[in-house]
Amino acid sequence: MLQPIKKPGKVAMMSYCGDLQGVGTIRIIYPTLLLNHLRIPGYQFQASYGIHYINDPMFYKNFTFVQFQRAATDPHLEMVRHFKKVIRNNTKTPVIYEIDDLLFDIPEWNYASSFYAKYRKTIESIMSEVDGIIVSTEFLKEQYSKFNVKVAVIPNHLPKFVWGDIVPQHTIEKKGKVRIVWAGSENHFANKNLIDKGIRGGDFGPGLIHFIKLTVDQYDWIICGGYPDELSHLKNNGIKYYGWRNIFEYPSFIKSLQPDIMIAPLQNNDFNRAKSNLKMLEAVAVGAAGIYSNVEPYKGAMMLANTDEEMVEMIYQAAKDTDLRRKIFEHDLQVVDEVLYWEKNENLQKYIETYLRFFNRCLDVDS
Repeated sequence: MLQPIKKPGKVAMMSYCGDLQGVGTIRIIYPTLLLNHLRIPGYQFQASYGIHYINDPMFYKNFTFVQFQRAATDPHLEMVRHFKKVIRNNTKTPVIYEIDDLLFDIPEWNYASSFYAKYRKTIESIMSEVDGIIVSTEFLKEQYSKFNVKVAVIPNHLPKFVWGDIVPQHTIEKKGKVRIVWAGSENHFANKNLIDKGIRGGDFGPGLIHFIKLTVDQYDWIICGGYPDELSHLKNNGIKYYGWRNIFEYPSFIKSLQPDIMIAPLQNNDFNRAKSNLKMLEAVAVGAAGIYSNVEPYKGAMMLANTDEEMVEMIYQAAKDTDLRRKIFEHDLQVVDEVLYWEKNENLQKYIETYLRFFNRCLDVDS
């Protein structure tokens, strides 16, 4: 039985970010900013974040809980142990681990593979020693429940105050070719250092690579962030390439491209099955038709491809049919509408309640 916090209640959290240009911003910084503006009668919310660990126990005396995001190294483990031994013993403040990715068995062609493999035992120790783990997907919960009995899911959401209103791309008059966009980090492909070592691979299969090569004159192919080596001869010579963008700039940049179609090919492996549906959220927020690999993150999407050949056919059909693109967008919007934005459907309240349930507490409000 969950015991409500006595009114008036103060819920305060401190988060240490492991990254400031990816999910650390999406899952820590944005909700931190929004939580401080959350208004529920009888409650005061206070959220902070940082990257430099504070070892003074008195700093934490008023926090409901503290969390470490994407901690993975030996110094991180020492911080967690210091927190438990010195700070929690003085303040009774619980410590949570926050993670958005599967850090084990990463494909060899992903440049992060060797780094996290080196620290596997350390990561397992961190997960085992914290008071609970927050993840982004049910698949991650299943994987990490091996190390901690308390694992809960908080889905990813986008901040509406950054992404703005949705303008469906099929409603915009455009000239020129259909625009097909892929946007993602460089860990979707083997980088030059790995290729030089004879390691190749990535989330673009050979059939999709071949199709792109054949259709650079037919469509406006746009790739942002990472780039597959197999298409290097076409970079800005048939394929428009845009490099990495600051995460605060990224939403307006992607919207400025006005993509008709956004694709998210993923190889079918545990690392990708653990991913969230973030790319689907982005495609809907941009107003584009999304075409995805049929892997766990995109269950429920209208266009799901089991093979390169199926994805190629879906791209071909959607590119020639504006009405089909409209149907794809409208279907996917309905699928993700409830979780699209932090500011909608009480997602911020659900966020903080997920943490509180670790400690058999909840907000005393009508859900």
